[in-house]
Amino acid sequence: MNDSLENMGIFIPDPELTLMIQKIDVNGDGCVDIDEFGGLYQTIMEERDEDEDMREAFNVFDQNGDGFITVDELKSVLASMGLNQGRTAEDCKKMITKVDVDGDGMVNFHEFKQMMRGGGFAALT
Repeated sequence: MNDSLENMGIFIPDPELTLMIQKIDVNGDGCVDIDEFGGLYQTIMEERDEDEDMREAFNVFDQNGDGFITVDELKSVLASMGLNQGRTAEDCKKMITKVDVDGDGMVNFHEFKQMMRGGGFAALT
């Protein structure tokens, strides 16, 4: 299965692929037939589109392009979008702390994706 996907330019880690297969094996026979494979392919393509959309959103916040959203970048973008609502740098720091899994004081792309899937910045207020 993994070879077939790689031939189509789709690279998925084995553990993630195993979970996807379990989800799409509708008849539970442990095999993926052509219809089930079509469902898997559609799921992969939807996730790829979502990832691209999230990357674009992340890049808006990552103003200097270093791969991290800092307190200053967050505050700046919120202000430029009219969403500052009196937020201080300390408020932005608290927002970042809620999703900063690795504790470096910034939000990387993985942390950003997790946050967006959990309700976005609105969930942090």
